[in-house]
Amino acid sequence: MKSVNYTPEMEQAITAASPLNIAKARKLADKLGRKPRSVIAKAISMGLPYEAAKPTRKDGSAIARKAELVSAIEKSLSAGAGSLVGLEKATRSALDTLLSEIA
Repeated sequence: MKSVNYTPEMEQAITAASPLNIAKARKLADKLGRKPRSVIAKAISMGLPYEAAKPTRKDGSAIARKAELVSAIEKSLSAGAGSLVGLEKATRSALDTLLSEIA
């Protein structure tokens, strides 16, 4: 016989907290005596939505792809899409500096 990891009451508490994110998962984990990753895994296995945290840099700013920075530079220069091919290979700091100087 298989042991039950989550009681129906625990599942109901997880469902009530839906949509789940890391902060809600931590609170539920403390309340249910489980680890946050376990609560998240259970919510996903139940088919509930989980809002994953967006990756950020060490300084807390949002991560932007180089292609997005090049698109922003193209818009600032009123250049056509794809007119700055190869600029994606520049360093992120160079692209950030260029965008801040022309914007």
